[in-house]
Amino acid sequence: MKFKPYEQGALDSLCGIYSIVNAMRVVRGLGNEDSQELFTQIICYLEENKNLAVTLAQGISITVMGSIFKDIIGEKIDRAIPFQKQTDVGISEFWTEMASFLYEKRAKGEKRAILLSLGGLHDHWTIVRKITSKRIWLFDSIGLRNLDRSKCTTRKASSSRRHLIYPTQTYFLKQNQYVL
Repeated sequence: MKFKPYEQGALDSLCGIYSIVNAMRVVRGLGNEDSQELFTQIICYLEENKNLAVTLAQGISITVMGSIFKDIIGEKIDRAIPFQKQTDVGISEFWTEMASFLYEKRAKGEKRAILLSLGGLHDHWTIVRKITSKRIWLFDSIGLRNLDRSKCTTRKASSSRRHLIYPTQTYFLKQNQYVL
């Protein structure tokens, strides 16, 4: 045989579900049992709302993701899409905003993460856990470790800038200090 078997994740589009669970692990400190329970709640929610088959085959839209946050996660975290209506955000502006958001966490002692929507080389949802001026480090369901800024864009992927980041579909998440 000259072809290789598909690996888990090659045919399914579960990265959106995993990104929500991984975000809650970072922001709320979920352990294995609670993570499995959240995963199951999301699957049941998608099945009840007739979105499971579409999600498995095509992934989660930002709208469905928002519904999951609203209906399942609720007030456990504060979430924002700061660039939701800004369609022409440059990589420098977006990178600075991500860094500012994550840096502020250290100053306040809050748990924060960024749920990032990627295109280009990967159509994928992932979690940003750390950022410098040159690189973001990920907490990722398919093993991506980091993305170099020099290889990222917010406009159009190319051979030199393979990672397309969608600011309009990126959640900034932090622990709600009023909900334990």
